[in-house]
Amino acid sequence: MLLKKFISDFKPHKMGYTKVFGELEAEVMKLIWAAGSATVREIYDVIHQEKGLAYTTVMTIMSRLADKGILRKQPQGNAFVYFPEVTEKEFADMVVTEVLDGLLDEFAEPAISHMIEKLGSEDISRLERLEQIIKERRLKGGS
Repeated sequence: MLLKKFISDFKPHKMGYTKVFGELEAEVMKLIWAAGSATVREIYDVIHQEKGLAYTTVMTIMSRLADKGILRKQPQGNAFVYFPEVTEKEFADMVVTEVLDGLLDEFAEPAISHMIEKLGSEDISRLERLEQIIKERRLKGGS
C-alpha cells in the first residue's frame, strides 16, 4: 500500500508532514497539493527563492516521490507534470488511520487514556466533540 512506505519512518516529534516526509518532500507535497499539479520548474521557482536549492535537487525529490507512488508524472512537451495520487485530506486521513490503528492494536488503554487527557487539556470543545461522536456511534448500534 502507498502509505506503508511513509509510515514506516513516522517521526512523532516532527511538525506537520515532516512526521512522514523529509523536510523538502513535505514542502514539495504542500506546493503540489495546493496547485493540483506542477512541473519541476514551477516547484523549483518557489523553493529556490526560499531555500536556494539547485534545480536538480528539486527534480530528484519529485522523482523520488513519484517512485514512492505519492506523485504521478505525465509527459508534457519536454517536461513532466506531476500530480498527487491522493488529495492532502486523503493522505492525512490515511496517516491518522495507520498510526492510530498501530497504537490501538498494541497499546489501546494508554493510547485512549492519553488521547482523552490531551483533548481535555488543550481544548474542552474537542473533548465535547469526542463525547458527541461516542453518543452518535452508540445510537447507530456501535457498528
